[in-house]
Amino acid sequence: MALYDRNTEGLELVHKLADHVKNRNFLITGPTPGGLGAETAISIAAEHPAMIVLVGRSQAKAQPTIDAIKNVDPKIKVKFVVAELSSLKSVRAAAQAILDDSEIPKVDVLINNAAVMASPQMQTEDGLDYQLGINHLSHFVLTNKIMPKIFAAGPGARIVNVSSSGHRYAGIRLEDPNFTEPGSYKGFAAYGQAKTANILYTVQLNKRLASRGIRAYAPHPGGVATNLQVYVQALGDRAMEVLDDASWKVNGCSIGETRKRDPPKTLQQGSASLIRAAIDPSLVNEEGVFISDANLTTDPKDVRSWATDPELAEKFWNLSENLVGEKFDF
Repeated sequence: MALYDRNTEGLELVHKLADHVKNRNFLITGPTPGGLGAETAISIAAEHPAMIVLVGRSQAKAQPTIDAIKNVDPKIKVKFVVAELSSLKSVRAAAQAILDDSEIPKVDVLINNAAVMASPQMQTEDGLDYQLGINHLSHFVLTNKIMPKIFAAGPGARIVNVSSSGHRYAGIRLEDPNFTEPGSYKGFAAYGQAKTANILYTVQLNKRLASRGIRAYAPHPGGVATNLQVYVQALGDRAMEVLDDASWKVNGCSIGETRKRDPPKTLQQGSASLIRAAIDPSLVNEEGVFISDANLTTDPKDVRSWATDPELAEKFWNLSENLVGEKFDF
């Protein structure tokens, strides 16, 4: 029987699992006010972590989130690290800043939350598909480079790679991840690939970190109204057509039926899956990495086999290293 459901709220879990929040250091990417990263950070503040490190493009934009954390508990040390996730140079600089900061002795929980969805075809500064670059490869580099700080936290540390049911749209294009083939690009196909990437990365991290007692999970927050929808909204009259196509591939029904079956969640409801992934020690007794409605699931209706295949996870790790031009051995 499921412990939680779609109505479970993040704060409920923070209070229930308070001992796994207190005095710990959390690092969260994507702290824009009104988004899941901000909601998660503010919720975690309710049970007095030692530090919350926010990684984003602009401290000015993140300041309302910083202020909200301080309003909850002024004693929490809040740090902001600038990173433009469409630039691996910027991501590497952010990682180095974290490594060099003696005030961040360890990272107990890393939540890779920042994302874009269904953008027009674009490339990052490094010539990578925009969605794969921001949603996966930037976090691949950031996480792997700050691993010494995660190791310093020791057994029980967590890495959370926020995924989506959107992974069910498409798997990894091993031969052409950057959609260089003419006519191959679709916004939701690229999003599906990127969200599949988050899960495969999680699978491989668990393989590599098992001996250290460090676990990774890939939560799906559900349908929450945030800035993630900006590119879909920009489609105007075509938005419903594109959403309907995506819904049939992801859920096997129209967007109207999807919304009827699964109405939009609040930010609190959406944050629950992220927070459980981040702090619940009981997860290690269950099978799987994909969390939906705050429950671990291996049901193929929820998580596709192409996202959890261990051999594919190994191949994709190697591909990710090739794409970013850096090897990571741990």
